[in-house]
Amino acid sequence: MSFELKNNKPIEIFCGTGGVGKTTLATSRALFLASIGKKVLLITIDPARRLKQILHLEESSAGETATVPLSIFGEGYGEKTLDALLMNPAKTLKRLGEQSKTEKEFENRIIKILSRPHGGMNEILATVEVQYQLNQKIYDTIILDTPPGKHFLDFLDASHKIKQFFDSSFVDIFKFLGKNFENKPSKAKKIMGLIVSSGIKKLLSYLEKVTGPDFVNTFVDAIVALYKNKDQFLYALDFQEGLTKKSTSNWYLVTSAEQNKINEAKDLQHHAKIFLHEDSYLAINKCLSPYLNQWKTDNSRTLTHVKKTMLERENRLKQMAHQSFAKTLDFPEVLGPTPEEHVQELSKAWSQWESPQ
Repeated sequence: MSFELKNNKPIEIFCGTGGVGKTTLATSRALFLASIGKKVLLITIDPARRLKQILHLEESSAGETATVPLSIFGEGYGEKTLDALLMNPAKTLKRLGEQSKTEKEFENRIIKILSRPHGGMNEILATVEVQYQLNQKIYDTIILDTPPGKHFLDFLDASHKIKQFFDSSFVDIFKFLGKNFENKPSKAKKIMGLIVSSGIKKLLSYLEKVTGPDFVNTFVDAIVALYKNKDQFLYALDFQEGLTKKSTSNWYLVTSAEQNKINEAKDLQHHAKIFLHEDSYLAINKCLSPYLNQWKTDNSRTLTHVKKTMLERENRLKQMAHQSFAKTLDFPEVLGPTPEEHVQELSKAWSQWESPQ
């Protein structure tokens, strides 16, 4: 390849559909960067949690940074380590509460439901967590293992959701209801006045009939608790803005050497186009050509035909990928029996694109 990877970016994002080896490849990247002396944090936002298996992490450690010795991948790494974090929405929210002194308000049962791993706030709180880690300025690079497919698009859409949720009209409505959005008592301004009063009263009356007054009060209190932390949520938009900048991030759309997987990568590329920039790469995983090129068929017509067909098929798919992606990285299929061997072998491939620092 004629290009070089820049290894000094604060953010690297790995995305792709299920079954392409995205988590394994992201881990191999973290291993490579850590092995050349970078301080690395690997975060998985993928609920499948394959990272937990690869790095021997306990589920009980989710939400906390764990230090992993590189020696689990084999010899030759000395005392080097990398840090890893299994995303836990509830723990991110707990930290927010501690910072804003709203811990008790976050005990709200609706917020507890929303902050479960599949409760609806996972992607939004993931952006908050990543921005928090960036603000600590501990790491040279933070690597994100994102959710597969559609869930990754939800992650990208988190900034839009945050902006919508904290739209001023929502604040006006809840102020009209007499709720304070400051940690210190203040007079609520009835900004919406008569314009919204009849509509709000009808809405609350309907909700009370359907769910009961206790639920309505709990729901309103949940919204107020979140609004008291709005600065932290809005600050997380800096992270999403950084995804669009070449100076800040490297993007890796991971696929495998199969036609349908490459088409899925093209679909992801289309949906993520507002974030992608020049340093975006298609990582083609599970390539068989390194083995096929060394395969001796012993002049067997059948074996020779099989080898030729498989090589032509893979090369044709790679050509199709090159037409849609300016920069592609090829990674071989790894036949080792353990996840650690997979990661170690894949990490070696990154050195061929290493740029001088």
